[in-house]
Amino acid sequence: MINIEKFVQIRKDQKLSQTDLCHGICTQSTLSKFENNGQVPSFKILKQLCDRLNIEVGDIMTSSDEKKVARLLFEADFSFINFDYAKILNILSQINPQHLKRDEDKVHYHFLRGQYALKSDRNQMSALFYFNNILTTDNLPKNDIYRLLALNGCSQIYAKQGEIEKAQHYYDQILKSIMDVDITNVLTTMHILAILCDAGEFYGERKMYKESNSLLRYGYKIGMEQHSIFYMARILLRQGLNDMEQAKKKEITNQHLHDACAFARINRNRITLEKARKLLKQLNA
Repeated sequence: MINIEKFVQIRKDQKLSQTDLCHGICTQSTLSKFENNGQVPSFKILKQLCDRLNIEVGDIMTSSDEKKVARLLFEADFSFINFDYAKILNILSQINPQHLKRDEDKVHYHFLRGQYALKSDRNQMSALFYFNNILTTDNLPKNDIYRLLALNGCSQIYAKQGEIEKAQHYYDQILKSIMDVDITNVLTTMHILAILCDAGEFYGERKMYKESNSLLRYGYKIGMEQHSIFYMARILLRQGLNDMEQAKKKEITNQHLHDACAFARINRNRITLEKARKLLKQLNA
């Protein structure tokens, strides 16, 4: 979606070092990971870097007809992280799905529409419609991140409706493919952590601890490697609860729950913090 080689060439043409370009915007490490490893920074940082180069974000996207769509989809994805539903709706209203040519843009659009229907409109049937459009896309790889997000969305809907067998059917598909996702940028990191967290909680609530613990451990590993802590509190809370229900060593359980409290405080997640404190009190009574 982003032409990193073009971005680097523009920087070099303007005779700017990485240090010059990122000064006051982000760390050189962040810029280096973007240019050398394909780890895309937040949209805000990317836009500031492009502004300093006197270019638009769309200028480093794919072909001319697709630049605007790619930029809008990219921006809408990051808006979900901030729960800015008004901005998301405004962005999506600028895209005509009939004009989308690339399959990757189509599945991206359907995911955003499905998420908006599920999280903002609370319309589960509309959300299922959009998610199923992704799942019926021809030749979509099993480890495609938007396929996995669609499976996660369907699972959440069926679980809320009490159709646990259907929900597990979708989560079992996630379990088979999620560790094959190539994590190349911050957006994919956030998406995959959300899926791992949701699936880990689902299996844990059903006392399927092998599956739950495997997903939670992988989520923790990714979070540490990618320096992404947004989902850490929930991951560690569920891990601690799994420990308690499996009667694991008290010191291990205590560590998970204390770490959950620490990350919850950092993220200002009061609900998770209260749950972790309650479990610690129960454990050490």
